[in-house]
Amino acid sequence: MLWAANLLLTRADIDNGSTIGPGCILPNPRGVVMYGTIGADCTIESYSGFGGKTRGQAETLREGRSFLPVIGARCVLGTRVVVQGGILVGDDCDILPRCTVHQDLPFGSTIQPRPVAWRLIRVALHRQRRPDDLSATRLGAVIRTDVNRYVLENASSEVKVGAVRFWSHLILPPLQGVVLFRLSHALHAGGWRRGAGLLARINSAVYGLTIHPASEIGPGMFCPHTVGVSFCGRAGPLLSLFPDCYIGPENWPDMMADLPADSLALGTDVGMGADAEVVGAPRLGDGVMVGVAARVERDIAAGLAAVPRRNWTFVTQDGSGADAGSGRGDIAGMQPQTTD
Repeated sequence: MLWAANLLLTRADIDNGSTIGPGCILPNPRGVVMYGTIGADCTIESYSGFGGKTRGQAETLREGRSFLPVIGARCVLGTRVVVQGGILVGDDCDILPRCTVHQDLPFGSTIQPRPVAWRLIRVALHRQRRPDDLSATRLGAVIRTDVNRYVLENASSEVKVGAVRFWSHLILPPLQGVVLFRLSHALHAGGWRRGAGLLARINSAVYGLTIHPASEIGPGMFCPHTVGVSFCGRAGPLLSLFPDCYIGPENWPDMMADLPADSLALGTDVGMGADAEVVGAPRLGDGVMVGVAARVERDIAAGLAAVPRRNWTFVTQDGSGADAGSGRGDIAGMQPQTTD
């Protein structure tokens, strides 16, 4: 309950199990997501975060590492920085705005952003068990499928979605935002356009989830962190939206208007990573995954993933002040991974 209250009051999603050192500050907590360990005297700017798992996934990654990142002391995370799961960041690191960290950083490193590029690959992604009823059309049945998806994502694959689990999940603010969208869409479809627009604006103001009420999204929607999420278009069942992602045209129609016939369309089981964008009117096939911070403006065939390349470069490394391209070194006494 305290986690939910904190999310609603400050717009910061801080996991109860996270370890946060003394002296850490959030100058503007809006959009901050913290799932992992961070050392003392760190600064985390708005719309930044670290994490990388849902509760139902395994707790360890490779070589005994946790799925959650570990960040050292006296680090600075600029605006819209993402530190992915399993990453080790050493002490005294300065991560400038809009960097996505997917490799270990030695102590004393400073990294700066560079233009984002991405490539298409075919990968076998981890998938939790999905809800059974994906053909639901009635409002109550669609909402029940959404709740079932949240339960399955936050628990082991063998769990049964009973009444207690079902109703307890409705206290989660992210799920309340999804339910509010379903209600606004139902009002819009029923011709109550002013009421639909009002609910959509309330959803954006309270939960940070901005979805055009005319948007068509199939059952089983999953949005674990709603702050900064924007959607205007059409999508099939099992859509996954992560923090600060944007899906829609450059210019949105009025909240009481219908969607254009050529609006963007996403297939079944499409996933949007944190800070990812799908802009314009592209078509994304079934099972497509758009990686963290990738910007997509063209069609993507089914089963492919848009994987962003490293969107930053070293300014300093190991506290030496010299440029370094390998990204290797000791990290607070721990040996980092050696991927580029």
